[in-house]
Amino acid sequence: MITGKTALYGVVGHPIGHSRSPAMQNAAFASLGIDAVYVAMPVEPGRLPEALRGAHALGVRGLNVTVPHKPEAFGLCAALDPIAREVGAVNTLRRHGDGWEGFNTDAPATLQLLDGAGLVRGGRVLLLGAGGVARAAAWAALAMGAELLVAARRPEAADALCRDALAASRAGGSAKAIRWDQAAAESARCNAVVNATTIGLAQRDGGELPPLSLGDGVVVVDYVYGDTAFVRAARGARARVVTGEEILVRQGALAFNLWVGQAAPEAVMLAAAGGKR
Repeated sequence: MITGKTALYGVVGHPIGHSRSPAMQNAAFASLGIDAVYVAMPVEPGRLPEALRGAHALGVRGLNVTVPHKPEAFGLCAALDPIAREVGAVNTLRRHGDGWEGFNTDAPATLQLLDGAGLVRGGRVLLLGAGGVARAAAWAALAMGAELLVAARRPEAADALCRDALAASRAGGSAKAIRWDQAAAESARCNAVVNATTIGLAQRDGGELPPLSLGDGVVVVDYVYGDTAFVRAARGARARVVTGEEILVRQGALAFNLWVGQAAPEAVMLAAAGGKR
């Protein structure tokens, strides 16, 4: 039951109806007996500034930010944590004075999962996409000293991501933009392939990924959750798959800890998000 003392959290994005974050975070709150509720808040492109002002005025304690608002949220924060500054995108907001403190939990979550999947440090990584989540993936790859190749449907966005990622990285590695139509050939020579586009996301994108070569043992990451064609192909090729559900839970657990100061019940969150362990 929601009372006057119930803490309010949520996720903003567009579209947002597909989000599994409310089920996941509400299960976490219930598991630990925390009086809080987490809701999905649809925010159309161009309306994020007023939405964040309104959420703060209403007493919202924390927010997650998803497609397409992560890069814009970066510029709307009263304070930023060091990782968010390096990534150049924000996916987690915590109430702060008269505004919001911005964090990026996608980046450390991706780093942890890449490492756990066995990506060799200094390996070759193909990154598809150049939006907010791609910036987090680039940060994680460079943190592992990767030779990073970035392919995006907008070449200028891939160029900008490489430039910004290299300027912010403190761990070395290299980053180079390639054409979208080069991705298929380059994938055969990579240790990891990461889909950070919205291709495969319900209600969002009807495009297709290039015909990628996904060999035995290659680490494959799909930020889109659900039974995507990319994940099915990766499993068929005996790749080491990191699913969108795994990323969702890991970054959500980091956000949960930032908000309430407690370790998140990840097994509970994974079950609620529809993942498997």
